[in-house]
Amino acid sequence: MAIPKIKVRDLRNGDWYWISKTVIDHYGATIKPIGIALYNCLAKHANQASFCFPSQAFIAKEIGSSVASVKRSIDQLIRLELISKERKKYCNIYYLLKLDSSQRAISQIAQGEPQIAQAEPQDRSLGATNKNKEQEYINKKQKAVENFQEAKSILAEKMSIDGIKIKTINGKTCFWTGKRWLPEAKT
Repeated sequence: MAIPKIKVRDLRNGDWYWISKTVIDHYGATIKPIGIALYNCLAKHANQASFCFPSQAFIAKEIGSSVASVKRSIDQLIRLELISKERKKYCNIYYLLKLDSSQRAISQIAQGEPQIAQAEPQDRSLGATNKNKEQEYINKKQKAVENFQEAKSILAEKMSIDGIKIKTINGKTCFWTGKRWLPEAKT
């Protein structure tokens, strides 16, 4: 009898995310399944700087809940300081706050209630912002256009006979200078 091969989970392919055990251990009973699902959904979509901006309708569809339940759970997670929310022009940005389990454990023993550390501003500023990524994309695109134009000039120059290339553009005879087409000078 042959032993079937077992496929082991491979974490190298990037098809995974993580959350702190503290979310379930200390808050699971309070935030209930919808809160846990919501936190997991935000963690799934968060970037390296721990923020994301899915719509509440998208979250509701993804976790199989109503938009009203998502709103209530977001408010609860904000009150418990597991996340923070910032309103931008057309979307909400959700930040997953840093959870310090060592301070939480001490404060729970002392006060009987979970406490969390405040997220430090530099925690959110790690990594590139969308504006930086957009500028980087524009710069790459501009560089590609410049490279293309330079390659086109070199190719046109190499294809010309005796260094002169003549072409009719809009009924005018033009010649190639190596950089651009110029109308033929009248003598």
